[in-house]
Amino acid sequence: MKNKLHMKFIMLATLVICTALIVSPAYNTGLNAKGQLNRNNNLNLPKVNDIQINAGTEYWALLFAVGIYRNNPNQNRPSMLEAVDDLYDVLINSPQWQPDNIHVVKGSQATGQNLIKELIWLIQNEDGDDMSLIYITTHGSPLLTENGYPIDIPPKDEADGADEILVMYDGFDNPYAFIWDDLLNFFLSLLQSQGVCLIVDSCFSGGFNDAPFKGNIIEDYTLESFSEGLAEEIATQGRVVLMSCEEDTYSYGSHFSNYLVDGLWGLADLFGNSDGVNSAEEAFDYAQSLVDLVGHQHPTILDLYPGEFPITS
Repeated sequence: MKNKLHMKFIMLATLVICTALIVSPAYNTGLNAKGQLNRNNNLNLPKVNDIQINAGTEYWALLFAVGIYRNNPNQNRPSMLEAVDDLYDVLINSPQWQPDNIHVVKGSQATGQNLIKELIWLIQNEDGDDMSLIYITTHGSPLLTENGYPIDIPPKDEADGADEILVMYDGFDNPYAFIWDDLLNFFLSLLQSQGVCLIVDSCFSGGFNDAPFKGNIIEDYTLESFSEGLAEEIATQGRVVLMSCEEDTYSYGSHFSNYLVDGLWGLADLFGNSDGVNSAEEAFDYAQSLVDLVGHQHPTILDLYPGEFPITS
């Protein structure tokens, strides 16, 4: 019981710190001004020209792959690093994607702190006319105490009593180095994009199918109201979530990602509606059909986007 309470206190404290960062006056100003904040903490990646942000629909992507784990080489998965590179390649070969609008974070840089920084970068740059893609691949797990008891950090929204977590680069050294589903959903719900596509390739990834929080979180909600269960409300944000397996099953290798990439090169549309656009839904159908043939895992989808979410053409 002592370990359980200690772990829960740490995780709740983390949520408070992250949320306080977002709702603080400095960040509130930055999010509303879209790019007026100092971006020197953006992993020194190229800045995006602010003049371009309101120039019509733009496509933004955050591609995040851990793949290697500090002091735990037996947990390394080189296929994750190959998959994120392949996804980047297929995106930049499609005319709607610009290199400056895509951030790739992988390997030893794939920490929880950097993931949050990059999500803030995305929030600062996209706007209501845009389309945003977030891809994350790493080890996944239900959130459990050392004794194996499930933990559901508020909002209490898990039927099995356990949130799902994604392990960061130092996650096998530090038991608190993870991102959980509600925290990721909180950041994604701050996006104004007309369409948001989240792809999660990890074990137990089916648990990352939370609907967007409703309304303007910064202006309309306090930390107290967030913790009381906002995940039960549906937002107007069009979101599609592609997950490599179900909530209670394992994901093997990077087969799901690899088939998605193959689909985005053109096979998705070839076996889809043949309209010249490879959509998230078509890529999912293509990948799911092949992953299901193997029989070890079953990809899942949450589709709240009206029509089909275009990714490549």
